[in-house]
Amino acid sequence: MATDRDAPAPPGTAAPRAHFGETLRGARRRAGLTQAALGARAGLSRQYVARIETGQINPTLATITAIARAPGTAAGDLLGRSGPP
Repeated sequence: MATDRDAPAPPGTAAPRAHFGETLRGARRRAGLTQAALGARAGLSRQYVARIETGQINPTLATITAIARAPGTAAGDLLGRSGPP
């Protein structure tokens, strides 16, 4: 599912990437999944999941949606949406 669009994010976006990665790590751990298991369910490698969790890359919306489904989380929850608008 990873694409060429999943490239390193521009300078100045490290904090949002790190926050997303921490949120993903928490959801993954609450679901009792390893990085490898999450990756397998989402069609990604363990290394790719690790890079997302550490804020090294900025995943596309399609990738976010795939990794959100793996632990049974809504993509909006991973993105920090607190509820309906």
